[in-house]
Amino acid sequence: MNAESTAETNEVPLELQALRAGVDKSARVPVLYFLTTAVAWLFVSAVLGFIASMKSHTPEFLGLDCLYFLHYGRVQPAFINAFVYGWGIQAGIGVMIWIMARLTRAQVPSSKILLFAGVLWNIGVTLGVFAILWGGSTSVEWLEFPKWVWPLLLLAYVMMSVWVVLLFKARTADTVYISVWYFLGACFWFPWIYGTANLLIHHFSGGAVISAGVDGWFISTLILLFFVPVGLGTVYYLLPKVLGRPVHSYQLALIGFWMLAALSGWTGMQKYMGGPIPAWMTAVGSAAAIFMLIPVGVVALNHHKTIKGFHHLVGASPTIRFAVFGAMAYTLMSVVFACMSLFSFSQLTQFTYAQGGFNTLALYAFFSMCMFAAIYFILPRISGCEWPSGRMISTHFWFSTYGLSALVVCLFMAGFSQGFSVQNPENWANSFWGPVVKSGAWLKGTTVAWGFLLISNLVFFVHVILMALRLGRKTTDGPTLFPAGESH
Repeated sequence: MNAESTAETNEVPLELQALRAGVDKSARVPVLYFLTTAVAWLFVSAVLGFIASMKSHTPEFLGLDCLYFLHYGRVQPAFINAFVYGWGIQAGIGVMIWIMARLTRAQVPSSKILLFAGVLWNIGVTLGVFAILWGGSTSVEWLEFPKWVWPLLLLAYVMMSVWVVLLFKARTADTVYISVWYFLGACFWFPWIYGTANLLIHHFSGGAVISAGVDGWFISTLILLFFVPVGLGTVYYLLPKVLGRPVHSYQLALIGFWMLAALSGWTGMQKYMGGPIPAWMTAVGSAAAIFMLIPVGVVALNHHKTIKGFHHLVGASPTIRFAVFGAMAYTLMSVVFACMSLFSFSQLTQFTYAQGGFNTLALYAFFSMCMFAAIYFILPRISGCEWPSGRMISTHFWFSTYGLSALVVCLFMAGFSQGFSVQNPENWANSFWGPVVKSGAWLKGTTVAWGFLLISNLVFFVHVILMALRLGRKTTDGPTLFPAGESH
């Protein structure tokens, strides 16, 4: 069986092939716009992430007076906001639109308005990132864009997500697939999360303590109610499609979805255990995070049963390899999240670099790898050509894997180093910098890891541009697979 062959081969009736071709044609321009601009933001965020990592242990790096805007306090929030809003949400929107169009067998209507919304979103993100670099940050984690940016982004998102809902409404297929449930959830949950957080923090603030609690809730629910649904919905589509077999259990998939929906909104406050926030709020957040292991186990079992007997495709299919990596990272991310929600564990990781390690697991190892899998599957179908080079895909995967693994390990070790140092009063005897210095070696390791990620993102960016320009191989040559034997 061909590693990228699915029900889209010659076994598909000509009528269905024509229907899919029409759907792909209607989605080509907006989806290509969202995915290419998202990948461009991914590369920009990688550059900013590398600079921020260097600054964390070598402040004099790029220390010229004319580069004052690249100080750590500005470049770090610029990096995370470019990554979350420039890459993450845009990639999610592009992938959702294409998969929803395919699953509902409905053509994308009024793509010009959808493109306008995408341009509006990019204008907002660009203005926000520049405002952070020039000192206009709000200093609220993941919400550092100036107050006047968030209404623009919210409006653009609503305009974009409406198209996902319109596709669902115009569906010609009777079956509502599990991916559709996840995507519809993400479309409705993000405006609620983003609008509520910005209103309560920037306009109806109850003080610094309440704002900090709301921010913790925002970060947690944004991960669990946008990035997780989009990532899981993507995996639930790609695995059956490439393997040519249905999801193992639709009932298990629904259980995982509804438990995610029921529990995720209660998490976030546990970030401030031991702080001035009411104890019941942190306790509820901690309990919800631990109970989240149930739907995670359900999803992991479903994925395992679906791919059982087809593990050999991981060595050949780029889509399967990236998707499986992302699915495994989701399980690991959830276990780490539950552990960090325990008070005994939180004492060592609270307000340390370990939080950055978890964010990397969630946003990069899980979500981004799922998006890479989707992009490798989608672009050949909307560009009319195949990926130019299996070697470039292999380079992207392995540099991402090594970079991510090293980055996560170094960030957690730096966090544990900080945590143990803070617990030991002797480290504070001479200077406040005692716990900071002890994590220095691990921070240098994060810079090396970012170097790997920078290379992988550059390769991926170039590859996507070649596809956007239709400079790939002819589709008659077959799908682009990993080079034979490269995984051994």
